[in-house]
Amino acid sequence: MENTVLIKKYLLIFFFCCFGTLSWAHNINLKFKEGKFKILQLTDIHWNQGEAFKLRNDSTIVLIQELLKTEKPDLVVITGDVVVSSGAIEGWKEVTKPMVEAKVPFAVTFGNHDTEADITTAQALKLLKTIPYNLTSNDDPKISGVGNYTLPVWSSDGKKEKWVLYFFDSHAYPKDKIFGTYDWIKYDQIEWYRKTSDKNTRRNGKTLPSLAFFHIPLPEYETDKKVSTILGHDNEKVCSPDLNSGLMGAFLDKRDVMGIFTGHDHNNDYLLDLQGRICLAYGRKTGYVSAYNEVLKRGARIIVLHENDRGFDTYLRNLKSSSLYYTFEQKQDK
Repeated sequence: MENTVLIKKYLLIFFFCCFGTLSWAHNINLKFKEGKFKILQLTDIHWNQGEAFKLRNDSTIVLIQELLKTEKPDLVVITGDVVVSSGAIEGWKEVTKPMVEAKVPFAVTFGNHDTEADITTAQALKLLKTIPYNLTSNDDPKISGVGNYTLPVWSSDGKKEKWVLYFFDSHAYPKDKIFGTYDWIKYDQIEWYRKTSDKNTRRNGKTLPSLAFFHIPLPEYETDKKVSTILGHDNEKVCSPDLNSGLMGAFLDKRDVMGIFTGHDHNNDYLLDLQGRICLAYGRKTGYVSAYNEVLKRGARIIVLHENDRGFDTYLRNLKSSSLYYTFEQKQDK
């Protein structure tokens, strides 16, 4: 019996590695509706496949379904630590099922615990490409990580690119622990961002407002508390890399990315507005499976983009209420 189960498991992995190249992304264009575009950020679902986790997994699915019903987003972004156990193929199908049933496009960035499942993140990406409404991709296989890509958000009439969404793989753990517990976004990824930003600017004749999504927060989530009021809950130490690889500096240099959205720290959901230059924000932990002592109600962050403004609205929502509303407007002066 065990041999039969193992054979089925490896056949499934083989199938998705060899044939999981069908992509639904080319059929989906993200567009503004009446001047607004709403993003629902889910994070740290921590799906563990198995009967022991069934009740908590069921609670996670109910929450996602209610968030989709209440908020009616144009896009769902899941910022890492999604399926973190064995049985990951089935887990990914379960986690993405609410978006498929609601016919809502979704995009994923991988987290450190996604690397600990029984399939690799590369295999997970191939699986995602077979699932309807998935927009997760990998723009350049030559650079570090899996899932570095962009998504344009088009004007209401579908004729112009209005915003750009950047997605990065923030990796997992460095080989050399002298640089801390958690890994960082690499130099070649930052160069990819710079070149992509320049291409977007040339193609559109101007710098497009943009957001960035990834899992592990930057060191600036801690250091920049000194120059910003904290809006939200700051309940645990920022678990960032000890090495600053310069992504924040690149964003400030290109002046397109105005908001960074991460997960990883389950008891933090705060936002920092760095004097209108850029906004650093956590999502709200979504999954009911606990990795450690967690004090925040499960939920999500909502981000509402404006078609013709360099700014966005954001707030947090749990199963019963919403809170911590904030409007960020980017300053254009240097």
